[in-house]
Amino acid sequence: MTKQKASVPKRIIVRILTEIVLPAIGFGLGVGFATGNYYPVSFITGLAISGTIYTLYELDQTFLHPWLETLPRDWRLGLEITFSLLEHILGALLALLACGRIFGFVVEPTTAWFTMWMIFAGFLIIHSATYALRFYRELKEKELLEERLRALAAQAELKALKAQINPHFLFNTLNTIAALIHANPAQAEATVERLAEMFRYVLAGTEGGLVPLGEELAFLDAYLEIERARFGERLRLTREVAPEAFDLPVPSLILQPLVENAVRHGQGADGSVDLVIHIHPYSNEVVIAIADQGPGMPSNHKIDDGPGHGLRNVDERLRKMYGQGYGVEVADNEPYGTVVTVKVPIRKGV
Repeated sequence: MTKQKASVPKRIIVRILTEIVLPAIGFGLGVGFATGNYYPVSFITGLAISGTIYTLYELDQTFLHPWLETLPRDWRLGLEITFSLLEHILGALLALLACGRIFGFVVEPTTAWFTMWMIFAGFLIIHSATYALRFYRELKEKELLEERLRALAAQAELKALKAQINPHFLFNTLNTIAALIHANPAQAEATVERLAEMFRYVLAGTEGGLVPLGEELAFLDAYLEIERARFGERLRLTREVAPEAFDLPVPSLILQPLVENAVRHGQGADGSVDLVIHIHPYSNEVVIAIADQGPGMPSNHKIDDGPGHGLRNVDERLRKMYGQGYGVEVADNEPYGTVVTVKVPIRKGV
């Protein structure tokens, strides 16, 4: 408490020095040079000029500034500059006329014009620096706010994804478990354990949303084991993952929705599912491609067209987290099928 109380007079002293005393010295030197009346007349006149300008500025801040805050930014800044310039000119003229009467010197047009030009030049220099600093602070604050909003949006998307377990997948899994209870109790128990692992991973997702790729692949294995209990030998998987990619940080819960989409929409005519998962780092990105050999998608297909949320959620999360250059890309898989590709910037230190 003592430090806070001591800092208030210090701030007042600094403000008085920078906004009244130092400008008064500059104005006083200009008045002395223009009129030939030096100390104490010139200093008192300079102090009167800076004090009058400061008073007009405070009146502006009290009565006009609240109204200016309601205007669009460009209008507000333009009017603030205009009002500030008028405050300097009017304040200088009023102080010069008053001090001229008090001290008996004549404010000749030459003196007035010289003082006005001096104040105008000082105004331009001081306020250019002031507004440059203000723009810089506003820009930095805007960048920090946007970064904060992106992080909050990514966290919100992650929480929404955690809360959203695909009802079709859950329904099919429960039906599979019910059928296996009598036919293969051991597999039914293993399927329940895999499902529990999936829920545990979803609920324990990191707050930042970044996890090592190896954890995502382990979660994906649990999901595929459940699907294999339903499809049996009809689900075939080829996985190509570069060894150095396992420790790379990626957003959590991005692989499973992509693979689930391929399982649902990439089935062949006989109900089989052939998947290829290809993950390799290239330069400063890790490229994840998931291909199926199903009927494929229409050439004009867009991610937002489908009824599901998996691809759309992953696409929105990646774009909000890394920018519009990242997201889900859908293409044809030759000779048939679909390839879904995502790119993630490599971030060290997870």
